[in-house]
Amino acid sequence: MDKLIKARTTELRNERNRFAALAFVWGDLLLELDGDLKIVFASGASDGILGQQPQDLAGKPFTGFLSKQFRPLVTEMLQVARRRGRMDNIQVRFNQQGELLSPPVSMSGYFLPDLGDHFFVALRVTINALSPDIAATLQRDNATGLLDEESLSKVVTERLMARRETGIEHKFTLMTLNAFDPLCARMKQIEQAEMMASVGAFLRAHSVAGDTAGRLGTEQFGMLHRADVPIGDLEKRIGECIRDADPAGVGVDVSSTVTDFTTEIIPPGDLARGVLYSIRRFCDRQEHSFTFSRLMGQADNLVNNTFSAMQDFGMRVDQLKFDTVYQPIVRLPTAEIHHFEVLVRFYDDDGNLIPTEQLITFAEQVNMVHRLDLAMLRRNIKWIRSQLDEGITVRVAVNISGHSIENPDFCRSVIALFERNRDALGQLMLEVTETAEINDIDTAAKWISRFREFGVEICLDDFGTGASNFRYLSAMDIDYVKIDGESIRQSTKTAKGLAFLRSLVELCHEINVEVVAEMIETDKMRELVTKAGFDYAQGYLFGKPEADITLYWRDAAARR
Repeated sequence: MDKLIKARTTELRNERNRFAALAFVWGDLLLELDGDLKIVFASGASDGILGQQPQDLAGKPFTGFLSKQFRPLVTEMLQVARRRGRMDNIQVRFNQQGELLSPPVSMSGYFLPDLGDHFFVALRVTINALSPDIAATLQRDNATGLLDEESLSKVVTERLMARRETGIEHKFTLMTLNAFDPLCARMKQIEQAEMMASVGAFLRAHSVAGDTAGRLGTEQFGMLHRADVPIGDLEKRIGECIRDADPAGVGVDVSSTVTDFTTEIIPPGDLARGVLYSIRRFCDRQEHSFTFSRLMGQADNLVNNTFSAMQDFGMRVDQLKFDTVYQPIVRLPTAEIHHFEVLVRFYDDDGNLIPTEQLITFAEQVNMVHRLDLAMLRRNIKWIRSQLDEGITVRVAVNISGHSIENPDFCRSVIALFERNRDALGQLMLEVTETAEINDIDTAAKWISRFREFGVEICLDDFGTGASNFRYLSAMDIDYVKIDGESIRQSTKTAKGLAFLRSLVELCHEINVEVVAEMIETDKMRELVTKAGFDYAQGYLFGKPEADITLYWRDAAARR
């Protein structure tokens, strides 16, 4: 009998030891609880989860460490474990110092009545687990198994949010395989496949949670990682791997640039908008292409500096802290002013003009251009009212990004603005720009029809620069199109091009759409577009953008 008891006890202890070994492979902290749920033994990363060292936990009630909302769940699950012998994965959180909570923790374990009715509980921090919604949208590069650019930005955003829970410092490394195309040209396909799989494996293994690395271009790779990852050693190992795979034994030059990715002050929505922009700018130039003067210079923290630029931009837009200038659009052939296009002007803190194209690109990529567009409408409706009060009836066209037309909140705000200012809308036009392609054309067309119900005419800008323009023209009810100046210049170089230009103008006229020629700077260009049948023209020949439109009345008087 004693031998049986001894054998059974040995068996149970072996089972407990196996559980302990497996728990440490799976988890971060192992606890042994007695029948009253007091901690008997603790080993592992208790400080990061429970906020105390393992040796300080003995004798303390386990449920006392749990956040209040999780105590009933865990108590019930432990009672279930008494009956079933085990407890499946559940997610819990623990109290730490002050009002802080632990990161999300996955809890598993089992109950051994033959060992003093004790529970054995394993805890694992699940801070880097992705939500099913995010995981379902991820796309990968076939060659390396790494995330593509947009998927990487989503995962980086999630990891950076999780970083706030753990306090672990993260950095982002851009790694470039220089002269990669010539290398691939001298390799067989199977050799390339093996090499790319190895590169992907190296980067994933050193990234946060083993899967926060992506392929950002033919030669460029990005990786979010802990600060203690030896990037120099990783460069060397990848370089050796590629050299071994190269039939010529040459390999490539592997270079890396590292930036901080810290996010203490950034709200989740702004973080999501800023991460993709930051990654793209880092790949393009390894620095920001848009800053205000206080952000000039090398950006040592890419995301925080992007967010600072977003904050600054948003403040200036919402408070209407920008300038506007007006460029005339004239009727052909008389050159009589028909209306003015309104252009925005931002200046940095040193008074230097920020290039408008650069500014709009930034606003679109961080999903803030609709705020600028709405601010421009507010400002110019107010300006129209001031002109009407002075007896000046002048029409102005305000630019609206294709991004904004796809934003229902923006469109509803525009409708509300129009409702409040019906008496000023006879002087307002909207000019839809295609710096960003419109994806949902049907929805955009419905909003444009709503705008036109208020008597606001619509112009489609940069017509002729993309195949999508013709889809817009057929789907949207518009009044004008602008033919891009560069397209006009190219068309007028040959008889065939000029014939195409005339046909395009005739097509527009057949559907009651008038046509504007952009970037007309010489009398010869004016003569060409007049002969081609254009209705209007815009360019330095007729006037540069000016803050004071009365300059045009004085110029007209001087000419007379």
